[in-house]
Amino acid sequence: MASTNATTTALADRHEDVKYAFAFKNLDWEAYHRYRPVYPASMWRMWFDYHTTHGNGSFATAHDAGSGPGTAATIVGQKFDEVFVSDAGAANLATAEATLTPRDKFTFHHGPAEQTASWLPPASVDFTSICMAFHYMDSAATVRAVAMTLKPGATFAAATYGFRLLFPGQPRAEALWYQATSCESLRLMREGKLFPAAVKGLARAMTGLDFVAFPSDLFENVRRVYVNVKEGEDKALYFVDKDPLWDEAETFVAPTDTREYIQDPTWGRRADAAWLRGFLASSQMGFDETTWSLPEWQELEAIVGSGPDGTIAVEWPVSITLATRKTNA
Repeated sequence: MASTNATTTALADRHEDVKYAFAFKNLDWEAYHRYRPVYPASMWRMWFDYHTTHGNGSFATAHDAGSGPGTAATIVGQKFDEVFVSDAGAANLATAEATLTPRDKFTFHHGPAEQTASWLPPASVDFTSICMAFHYMDSAATVRAVAMTLKPGATFAAATYGFRLLFPGQPRAEALWYQATSCESLRLMREGKLFPAAVKGLARAMTGLDFVAFPSDLFENVRRVYVNVKEGEDKALYFVDKDPLWDEAETFVAPTDTREYIQDPTWGRRADAAWLRGFLASSQMGFDETTWSLPEWQELEAIVGSGPDGTIAVEWPVSITLATRKTNA
């Protein structure tokens, strides 16, 4: 009990608010960017082409919600005249404010996405994006709050990538990655090293974005794109075995939603063993030397080390959702 209490206290000390799993008081965002995928040009083309061909197609005003250090807002700001940037974490937002330029293009707001309608005027935004953050939000509340701020014909775009890495042409490496991440994630849950909000977010993320519903009274042209996922593939983004320690997230894909399956190697890179460790550690779940000492992890690193320059090709399974704010809503 004492150990569990100490762990809980240590976790709380790292967070501004334990309700928001990625609202850390301090985070090395440089390391985060070093060990995370770059949102490829193919995603931005898809998003902006969709925005141009559906609805109003205006590039006047955008909102990047759950922005973190402004990773996606950097690209959004290259297309839109004015960009609102919001995040539940004050430290995250401070990093974005120190990073994004030109400064006069961006307006910053500290607050969760669920409260978007409390500070953005109704029907004032042409494009809202949420990248790798939706799983930490109350999706129903966020969708309705964002909808209130979107102009008729505006675009809602979201993306999340998996921690179940793909290793093209290396099925043994792929199996070892899954075995190690599942074993260690369950250990961390048993040891109380993950807040309930983090466990719930993990479960949602493993559905991609299928846990997000886009009500037909608010949105149309809902397009769900599964990247590096085969049609009919079950649980493509899962990296933890089903277990009583966590509850699977409910999914809300409507019959009218369009499903598309594409292969896109630009959602990938070559990685060495140190990068694989860094990527997994960047989840902030607590992976550490205990993880790297697993026999499965040691075998995986041996496979990686035998590759060209000690590297291996990796790809991400990705879930992308695009929706248009109804003009007659």
